[in-house]
Amino acid sequence: MPTLEKLYRQNPESLPFQQPVDPKTLQIPDYFDIVRQPMDLSTIKHKLDTGVYQNPWQYVDDVWLMLENAWLYNRKTSRVYKYCSKLAEVFETEIDPVMQMLGYCCGHKFVFHPQVLCCYGKQLCIIPCDAVYWSYQNRYHFCEKCFNEIEGDSVTLGDDPTQSQTFWWTGNDTRFNHSKQLESTIKKENFVKLKNDTLDIELFVDCLECGRKLHVICVLHNEVIWPEGFICDGCRKSKGIKKENKCNAKKLPSSKLGIHLESRVNKFLKCRNTGAGEVTIRVLASSEKTVEVKSGMRNRFGDDLPETFPYRAKALFAFEEIDGTDVCFFGMHVQEYGSECLRPNQRRVYISYLDSVHFFQPRAYRTAVYHEILIGYLDYCKLLGYEWAHIWAWPPSEGDDYIFHCHPPEQKIPKPKRLQDWYRKMLDKSVTDKVVVDFKDILKSAMDDGITCATELPYFEGDFWPNVLEESIKELDQEEEERQKAAEKAAAASAGEESVPIGSKKSQKKCKKNNKSKSSSNRKNNKKTNFPQQGNDLSQKIFSTMEKHKEVFFVIRLVPNPGQNQEPIQDPDPLVSCDLMDGRDAFLTLAREKHYEFSSLRRAKYSTMCMLCELHNQGQDRFVYTCNECKHHVETRYHCTVCDDYDLCSNCYRKIGHNHKLEKWGLELDVDSNSGASRNPQEARRLSIQRCLQSLVHACQCKDANCRLPSCQKMKRVVQHTKVCKRKTNGECPICKQLIALCCYHAKHCHQEQKCLVPFCLNIKHKLKQQQLQHRLQQAQLLRRRMATMQQVTAPNQAMNPQASTTGANPIQHGARSQQATGVAAQQPGGKRQLDSAEDDCIQPPSKKKSKGETSSGGDKQVPEGAEGEVTKEDVGDESQLQDF
Repeated sequence: MPTLEKLYRQNPESLPFQQPVDPKTLQIPDYFDIVRQPMDLSTIKHKLDTGVYQNPWQYVDDVWLMLENAWLYNRKTSRVYKYCSKLAEVFETEIDPVMQMLGYCCGHKFVFHPQVLCCYGKQLCIIPCDAVYWSYQNRYHFCEKCFNEIEGDSVTLGDDPTQSQTFWWTGNDTRFNHSKQLESTIKKENFVKLKNDTLDIELFVDCLECGRKLHVICVLHNEVIWPEGFICDGCRKSKGIKKENKCNAKKLPSSKLGIHLESRVNKFLKCRNTGAGEVTIRVLASSEKTVEVKSGMRNRFGDDLPETFPYRAKALFAFEEIDGTDVCFFGMHVQEYGSECLRPNQRRVYISYLDSVHFFQPRAYRTAVYHEILIGYLDYCKLLGYEWAHIWAWPPSEGDDYIFHCHPPEQKIPKPKRLQDWYRKMLDKSVTDKVVVDFKDILKSAMDDGITCATELPYFEGDFWPNVLEESIKELDQEEEERQKAAEKAAAASAGEESVPIGSKKSQKKCKKNNKSKSSSNRKNNKKTNFPQQGNDLSQKIFSTMEKHKEVFFVIRLVPNPGQNQEPIQDPDPLVSCDLMDGRDAFLTLAREKHYEFSSLRRAKYSTMCMLCELHNQGQDRFVYTCNECKHHVETRYHCTVCDDYDLCSNCYRKIGHNHKLEKWGLELDVDSNSGASRNPQEARRLSIQRCLQSLVHACQCKDANCRLPSCQKMKRVVQHTKVCKRKTNGECPICKQLIALCCYHAKHCHQEQKCLVPFCLNIKHKLKQQQLQHRLQQAQLLRRRMATMQQVTAPNQAMNPQASTTGANPIQHGARSQQATGVAAQQPGGKRQLDSAEDDCIQPPSKKKSKGETSSGGDKQVPEGAEGEVTKEDVGDESQLQDF
């Protein structure tokens, strides 16, 4: 009641809300058509007085319903809308302590706001919150402008963004390669008109003891970690029940690289007595990959350039323990090209993505910690034998996330120059620490190294330069084609001129025109450049582009004399298979689907917990289980119906038994096998997987009804059971669940081109292919937006500084406009986004509006007095509000 009385006392803000809305008196006949559940303060007071509310949440929900009705019906500029916002602030302040006193987490109504979407059209635009757009299969999104500009009644869509498409590289690149590209034409009528305004409410969980309803994120509950159910902290304290989270960062597998970085950072923090929580750094994924040389370069240089460059891709993440909970605050994806890789990529590392969220505490050391991680990584690479490192220092475009989903609203996206200065400061410190010999921009590095051919440029996956090379080659091919057409036309014209008298006026006019054309061509070819004479147009184009963007690319020399080390690079860490962190897309996709946001410290704690839970469980093969007694891997187990996650193998079931009822589940392929006791656990697991796969493939191909292999008949029975089982669609049948998991594992490694007889294999492979194509599409969209923004931001700078301009055509022609990181004000729920005058070189990221009552760490940006070490006010200004990449 005191919270309601406080709302009543707000004058004049509460006056429109004190009585039910009367549409006739207010002359708003459409009110009940828009507001389906009207609510007001007097109705809420009556419910309180008569005891209608059975729990506090019913009262809180009614107050929020009243406020949301006002926000829904009234314009944002109206008096009632502003009054409503004021009442919401008052209610948020008053209700929290009351709810917490009653044993609840809070009184907020947290919602997940819609994210900014990327338009699939050629405009490189975004679809902000509350905007209308057109969508096909919830996969291809077009803003209204791009959709209306598509001519005809159909839209051509392609699944492979690496091939030329109508919506891919604008300008002349509108050709199709039907032999290589899978594309489809979709009628416009099949697109659905949607509005980007979907709000998802945060989920609740009920305490098993007291029945109170609390926010899942507030209480940090995860059903996978605690399948026995949720018990609130108050009930746990009263009953003496401990709550342990086994899925923490420290228990993730460690590596020498992770230990090297972790030791460096913690030593740095400990020496300065910062009071920071312990930092944990883990390499979450490490896999062998190859980058394919694109068709233009292959066709032009043939045998002078290998078709692929092998590299090792790694994903590194840093965690800090805050208030007893792990918080992931830093992530980085790198590419390492070893000694076995051919030149020009040999012994080079490329930092492809870097991202952070500003939750590291204390805030004064955020910049320093990020720099220590980067310097530590460069130091580790140098120790292994790498000689060069490369960084593309360009901030994200509007609406783009690199690693973490939904950054805090107050965390700024830096302008390009600020980000470059941030990296330059890190590299200066690495030179001082004698980790790095020196660093240069890409133009100076190319000229100092005497690069004269495009094949001498490093060729990294997802980098700027491979795409520039392809576009430059396309331009040169088109110019050559135009020259040939012009020559043919001139030859035909000269053949027709033979009948024209030499002294005629027509002949003299033609000669003057030809002379003028030759003079113009000579002047064009004789333009002075600052580059060495490379001898071909492609190199000249590349050097011209380098001069335009030289400040964006850092080339770092790790050793004094590159090229002299003949010892092979041997990475001491094993490969780490992790589908979730193998590239940036899988984790981002999962985070968007399940709302794993990093928009506030509260949500970052929950998202990190779920992320760690996924990491601890993602590598487990669901068709191979571990016996709780002998720890051997088995395919058939006796599962306890009472205990949590308790299984016994056949041998332990016969010898030891259990005091509860056990049910026999599994594929029964190892019932008679006793060889597991003599093998180590890793070998046992590998052989179990191999045995399961062989039995599955054999049983699906075997046509002999009297096959003598015992595993054949058992697997056939399992497969037949799965075909007719009615519980498999709900995931309730343990046998079906185990077989489907085995089929998924098979499909990932199945290379059979023809129809595979293993159940679900074709569907699973099709799904996996769609996921891969979707990831490639997202990568391609991100890359083209990044490149287009660079082109458009650099062009105005050169126009203002004529001395910085260069000759030669721009190798990437974008006919359409793109959103500039410094000039677009995206529509947010609260109106246009405003630039922060205090941060004149940063803008707010296009993250969603903060939920009502949603809080995040932050505060002012001053350094605490007594901050030690090399942390300065300039450091804090750089990073405390900075979103790196």
